Amino acid sequence: MTTTTTATTSATMPTTSAVPAHRGRFPATYARIEILATLKRVDTVFFTVLMPLGMYLLFGKMSNFESTSAGHGNITASVMISMAAYSVAIASTALAASSAVELAGGWGRQVSLTSGGMRAYLQAKLTAAIAISALPVVLIFAAGLLTGAQIDSPGRWLASFALCLVAALPFSAFGLAAGMWFPSYTAVGVASSSVAGFAFLGGVFMPLGGVLFTLSRYTPLYGAARLAARPLQGDVVATMTGIVHEPVWYALANLVVWTVLFVAACLAARARSTVRK
Repeated sequence: MTTTTTATTSATMPTTSAVPAHRGRFPATYARIEILATLKRVDTVFFTVLMPLGMYLLFGKMSNFESTSAGHGNITASVMISMAAYSVAIASTALAASSAVELAGGWGRQVSLTSGGMRAYLQAKLTAAIAISALPVVLIFAAGLLTGAQIDSPGRWLASFALCLVAALPFSAFGLAAGMWFPSYTAVGVASSSVAGFAFLGGVFMPLGGVLFTLSRYTPLYGAARLAARPLQGDVVATMTGIVHEPVWYALANLVVWTVLFVAACLAARARSTVRK
């Protein structure tokens, strides 16, 4: 009896001790597969990479933008930053919405049965989201360097690059909310497309004036785009009717309020799904 018990215990101990060690490992392979799978989706690559890059090359090279100053650089750099911030917003929206739809479809239950569990799933998704959101910014900034975008100092280049990524905060929450409220891949496309509308209304694609400019301050992408442009333009905002000086808290307040609203929409969707269960 003693021999049998000892043998059984020793046989089961390696399995028990191996699980926590595996669960704590970063899912590099999963993250790599997720990134590659996302990049193979033609619609995602077009809307998150090719379209913003193409719009920069189209509008950034218009007229005499290279020789026209804008704050601490030129207008070409201003267009570059706007398109980069827009690309982050649309990329984070699409990726977050897709994740929400996957979980709503029961994929989360399948993932929970794997050795990595939901923790590995979330780590891989977060890594993929950061990489995919940063990719178009890298490409657009590289194109800017090669096509005449000018910013006074390397520090301002780096600050602009980093602040472009801030758009991921509210729009990741926006994508999650869209995917949780309307769990279908059609909703992912609609949510991603709506970011273009936010960009137009927020003055990201072109300066607005009068009432339209006043209203643009209350749109979801305005705060993130203004923060990204701040290292270049300072407190100056170009409108169709002239120059406006704007304190930084306008952009910060916009960013915080919309992030909170989108997170609240996520929580409301979660509460609704819990009640239904």
